Amino acid sequence: MEVSAQTSDIEQISNWRDEVIATRESIRSMRSQLEVFSRHKTDDESLAQIEHFQNQFICQEEKADELRHDLKQCSKKISNNGQPAILHDDRPVEDFDAMQDRMNTFRKLYNELQDEFEKFRSFS
Repeated sequence: MEVSAQTSDIEQISNWRDEVIATRESIRSMRSQLEVFSRHKTDDESLAQIEHFQNQFICQEEKADELRHDLKQCSKKISNNGQPAILHDDRPVEDFDAMQDRMNTFRKLYNELQDEFEKFRSFS
């Protein structure tokens, strides 16, 4: 890999990490909004929806944490000319293309969750 391509990939990974961190903060904000909203709702349907969103926010935050960590490891691998800086027993360090796919999936799932939550807020 050329140094310029390597630098470009590392910069992109850094941008993705920033995006993941911002997304995690947005999820925390939605969670806070849900807590305020839940104080006023006691019907079974609303409570089921509230629980659904609580679970989705937890899952999305866990994915954000995992992705942020893996992006950091991928960046280290690229900096090390393809050799992982730290070996993991639980999962391999992925390459740039795999991380790009994971970022696209992460964005898609987050956007769907955000849209679903906005609809819930507007109809409740």
